[in-house]
Amino acid sequence: MSVFIEQLKVNSFRGIRDLEIDSVNHVNIIAGNNNCGKTSVLEAMMLLRSPFDLTNLLRISRIRHIIPSLGAPNIYESFINLFPKDGDKTSINISTVSKEESLTYKLDGKKKRIIIEPDELIRRRSSSHRSRAKTKYDQDSVETDDLVSVEADAFEGEIQFEHGKTKKTVKIDFDAYMPISGREITKDAFINMTYLPPFHHVFGSNFNQILRNEPLKEICLTILRLFDSKITDLLILEDDNRRPVEYVKHEILGNMPLSTYGDGIKKVLSIANGIANAAGGILLIDEAETSIHSKYYYDIFRFIVKACKQLNVQLFLTTHSIEAIDGFLGTQDYDKQSDYDDIVVITLKKDTEDRKTYSRVLTGRKVYANREQFGFEVRL
Repeated sequence: MSVFIEQLKVNSFRGIRDLEIDSVNHVNIIAGNNNCGKTSVLEAMMLLRSPFDLTNLLRISRIRHIIPSLGAPNIYESFINLFPKDGDKTSINISTVSKEESLTYKLDGKKKRIIIEPDELIRRRSSSHRSRAKTKYDQDSVETDDLVSVEADAFEGEIQFEHGKTKKTVKIDFDAYMPISGREITKDAFINMTYLPPFHHVFGSNFNQILRNEPLKEICLTILRLFDSKITDLLILEDDNRRPVEYVKHEILGNMPLSTYGDGIKKVLSIANGIANAAGGILLIDEAETSIHSKYYYDIFRFIVKACKQLNVQLFLTTHSIEAIDGFLGTQDYDKQSDYDDIVVITLKKDTEDRKTYSRVLTGRKVYANREQFGFEVRL
């Protein structure tokens, strides 16, 4: 298991200011109270996946709105919410040490108002094959259907990226009427990185990558048998409309659609699939324990660590659960092994007075050794 990111500084991103994590490891457990920035740290790291790509920025901005709802902001608002709430200042600044070289990502710009002519609105609506509902951005203008000029909020800025001797600058222009449907997703990522939100397993495609890796599949089946000892295989079959459907093969029940199983099995498969996708890179898991019963923590977390080692994946995960932290610490056999340690526990705390986010980084061994002595509350 490699360490692709060795240190991390999030100087400004969402609600985080001046956060320094001076040492990371193969397995990095991020803990802390609600609203301390755990998810934001993972999202900030995602900026490094495709640092020059506006589509990557937009995807990150929508991660928290994976389930569409009437309460979700539009894409422009989601994008602006990536910036700290420091008045009119719009700046994102992240730096790391990666592959033994310093890496810096900066996005600086300004918000402005622009006028969009009717022919441009028609062109955009035609290219995205959809109509745009009136939003708060239309409040100083009439509806687009009236075919007049409209005013819109917009952002203009540039991304500055440095890694070792490599330097690159990319201009960014984005406004509240810009369609995103059909926008190309960059395939050549700077770092192979996969992000799993808490309920990723609910939306299907939970094991398409696992089927391409027979050793990983066999390990995964062993874990699934903790839930049901009669599970024998994983299959993707076509339904009557020739759509691929995920199935679990069962000794007694035959081929059962994965949708008929509980969230625990789906969660394990989703994580295993994420590990396969992140091979040779980084896996980010938000709330790793979601949908998994605590009695399975030890076996499932040992599987996760083993699979990450097998596929050379550096792991970052967030958790609210002290039991989950104990489960990951249990994968290290500290009572038997030497001083070698795969894990660090990173506790975040936000200071409401100076608005900075602070971190405490402890080795897994130290947390394990002092849990009882401290009553060890890692979620401070």
